[in-house]
Amino acid sequence: MEFRLLGPLEVLSGGRSVLVGGGKRRSLLGVLLVHSNEVVSAERLIDELWGERPPPTAAKSVQVYVSQLRKQLGPDVACANGGRLVTRSGGYELRVGPDELDVAVFERALAEGERALGGGEPAQAASGLRAALALWRGPALADFAYEPFAQGEIARLEELRLVAIEQRVDAELALGRHAGVVGELEALVGEHPLRERVRGQLMLALYRCERQAAALEVYRNGRNRMVEELGLEPGPALRGLQEKILDQSADLDAPAAADNGDGAVAGRRRRRPTVMVIGGGAVLLAVSALAALSAGGGGSRSGERATLELAPNSVAGVDARTGRPAFALPLPGRPTALRATGSTVWAATVDSASLTGVDARTRSILREVPLRMSPDAMAVGARTGWVVNGRRGELVRITLGYADAAPPIRFRRGPPRPTARVTSVAAGAGGVWVTDGSPRLVRVDPATRAVTAIPVGRPLDGVTVGAGAVWAISASRASVLRIDPRTNAVTDRVVLVTRPGENAPLPTRIVASPAAVWVLSRNIATVTRIDPQTRGVAAVIPIGVDRSPNEIAATGEAAWVANEDGTLSRIADEATSADSLWVGGAVREVAVAADRVWVATTALDQQLQGGRG
Repeated sequence: MEFRLLGPLEVLSGGRSVLVGGGKRRSLLGVLLVHSNEVVSAERLIDELWGERPPPTAAKSVQVYVSQLRKQLGPDVACANGGRLVTRSGGYELRVGPDELDVAVFERALAEGERALGGGEPAQAASGLRAALALWRGPALADFAYEPFAQGEIARLEELRLVAIEQRVDAELALGRHAGVVGELEALVGEHPLRERVRGQLMLALYRCERQAAALEVYRNGRNRMVEELGLEPGPALRGLQEKILDQSADLDAPAAADNGDGAVAGRRRRRPTVMVIGGGAVLLAVSALAALSAGGGGSRSGERATLELAPNSVAGVDARTGRPAFALPLPGRPTALRATGSTVWAATVDSASLTGVDARTRSILREVPLRMSPDAMAVGARTGWVVNGRRGELVRITLGYADAAPPIRFRRGPPRPTARVTSVAAGAGGVWVTDGSPRLVRVDPATRAVTAIPVGRPLDGVTVGAGAVWAISASRASVLRIDPRTNAVTDRVVLVTRPGENAPLPTRIVASPAAVWVLSRNIATVTRIDPQTRGVAAVIPIGVDRSPNEIAATGEAAWVANEDGTLSRIADEATSADSLWVGGAVREVAVAADRVWVATTALDQQLQGGRG
């Protein structure tokens, strides 16, 4: 039997189509195929099929649909008990062989193609990857394009399809077939203008076709698009490729002799063969081993110095009690937000827009959730994550355990904003709270998705939940607002400075712990601690302008500040000064949960604009 999801859902038996019906029954089969060879609970099936308001007969309907599917799929003597769709532990398992689901066949062929390309066998890689892509009959799970249960899998598969195309193009370029891929790459760049890898491949193909001016124009168009829409410069790989084109570097020459696809030898330049992978792709930078603490500067903690030799775009765990580094892992792109809960940290990244979960217990990547938008800010809870795109004015809910993304919630009317704005999001106190630089606080009901705009009379630049309330900052007024979540009313305003001036604080980040509200002012590199009981300023702690603080996180015991100079600063709950530890790279993000502090780093020249969660 064959099951196909790379296009409309199809089931074949002996080469003949099997009718599986439509409606909820078809959707049920789709859910079971997405989670094939896994037990899917009846409760989850009900949630996937009907959402938050199932009918009273939902449980009975699931049983009926399962019974009907069993008859249509028939028995399978290859299964242990003769059944393909079996009842297990309060749920159902659809048993599928390794060659029966086109998704599994595609993923296996993609992995084999990647190995062949990495092993210097581009012809084998190109052939295998073409076969993998031939399995696609249309958009993934085309029947379920608007079903919430399918969104995460659709995004994952479409991303893998793009990776397969990129890998195949790399193989074609290594074989000297640059002229044959120009048209395809131009279409891909038009469809994915912010994807640096395909843009780099097009630049390389054009250059090898003696179209140097066109290759440089592709770079300029991409750079302008990135700066206008994301406020970002192209990554180092794309910038380096532009410089090599300008220098007419021999590194870009076509292979000395290559099969052009019909047995002829191609290539206008007769030099060494080169396989060039542009951007993130399949190969992640390796992370060096962690070094132990050693004597030397780094703050006031008895001269302790912690060293983490990190690759750019990495996440690392640091013991909150000792300040000692524990481990580090690479991220698929540049981090824009980092949030921790329990033993897990979640990192939102651009370039390859995704949400990456890291488990402290296994010290490994837990899962990656592809995103269909650029993540400006993020909040996470025990089971749910929220990601915001400020330009579009959209909020997306992600069920972390299932890695499923719900349809976006529009919290702002009107067309997308042309440039990135300061955006933040916080979850708790019965709502999800969003600021986007406007004079209103947005409240989203997580159950009903209802949006409420709360006017506050001044632009807001950040929000947090804790210490019994919702707290927001206004940089233009150098103030902190306390909002009662029961009434949506502003109950207090804490002014950080009474006399504005050149050295006045401009609050840019805010976090709350049970006993304090912490406000980071990046312009003067200070942290203001606010007493939530008296609702007044308790202390102003200098971090040091030379450290260039980026982000702040807090627990009941301390606040932690990520600094551009590669250090991590710690402020004890009642302290009036900060201790600092050296981490390495440019520490852009920090999160804290339980007894672990998490940091995310980028290369020193990778500047990110926009908001934070």
